[in-house]
Amino acid sequence: MNTLIRIRGWITDSHVINPQSSIYEPEKIHKLRLQPENPIAFKELEEAIEAVKVRSGTPTNKSINRHKDVLIDGCEMIFKSFYKPKLYGALEDISSDEELLGKFVQTVGHIRIFKDMNIILTAHLIEPALLDDFDPLD
Repeated sequence: MNTLIRIRGWITDSHVINPQSSIYEPEKIHKLRLQPENPIAFKELEEAIEAVKVRSGTPTNKSINRHKDVLIDGCEMIFKSFYKPKLYGALEDISSDEELLGKFVQTVGHIRIFKDMNIILTAHLIEPALLDDFDPLD
């Protein structure tokens, strides 16, 4: 089950161009950490996640031994995808993840729930976002 999301914010960490694997995630996964421009995005995301869980019939029993979904870490949202997100506009020519750091972008993806009830945020499109002539790095 998928639910479309669109988040604007600053990229704080990226493994979009060069995905990495780990002991816990042996497949190479494209990852993106985004600090949303508006803190209300966290509440909206949590509400959307709860709605997805209710629609999918996810048990709400706390005694079920299941690992916690990590979608929000401090002030960042964590996006993961098995496929490389499409980069648009000025981001199309970027060749390394370091070039993405600090960019103000709009990310379009899904809240995805799997059969085992794990939930992730996926990123399918990443494009530059406009913020009314405000650049925090100037």
